[in-house]
Amino acid sequence: MSRFFSTLLAIACLAPILVQFGCSVPSPMPGDAERGRYLIEIMGCNDCHTPGYMEKGGYIPEEDWLVGDTLGYRNDRGTVYPTNLRLLLNRMSEDEWISMARRMRKQTPMMWVMLPKVREIDLRAIYRFVTFLGPKGDPAPAPLPPNVEPTTRYINFGNPH
Repeated sequence: MSRFFSTLLAIACLAPILVQFGCSVPSPMPGDAERGRYLIEIMGCNDCHTPGYMEKGGYIPEEDWLVGDTLGYRNDRGTVYPTNLRLLLNRMSEDEWISMARRMRKQTPMMWVMLPKVREIDLRAIYRFVTFLGPKGDPAPAPLPPNVEPTTRYINFGNPH
C-alpha cells in the first residue's frame, strides 16, 4: 500500500476518536441566545456582575462573564454584592426567571427598576444566553448589615436618600 493511502486510512480510523475526545467544533449559539448576549451588553449587566469588566474596558472573555463579584456596594443599609447570574439562572426555570425579573425590588445600586419593563421575549433571550454560557464560579458573598465592616473591597455609596 502506498504511503498516501496508509496516511489516509490512519486519518479515517482516528477521526471518530478525535471527535469523541474534544476535537469537535463547538455548537453555534442559538439566535435568541445571541440576542440575549447583545442585551446583556447594552443593559450594562457585565459592569457589576463580571469582575474587572469596567477596569478592563469590557475586554473580559465571554467565558468569564456574569460570575458575580466580591466587590461590595455599601451604604447606610449595608453592603451588597453582585449576584453570580450564571449560578442563579442555571438553577431556575425560564418561567421562574421571568417571574423574578417582573417582581424584583432591591435596595441595591443595580438598575432593577428597568427589569420589569423589559419585554418578556427579551428576558427569555437573556435567560437563554446565560444558560448557554452554563454555570461557573462561586456564589457572591451574602449581604452584610450596616453595622458589619466588609472584609472585601467595596465602594461606599453613602446615604441613598
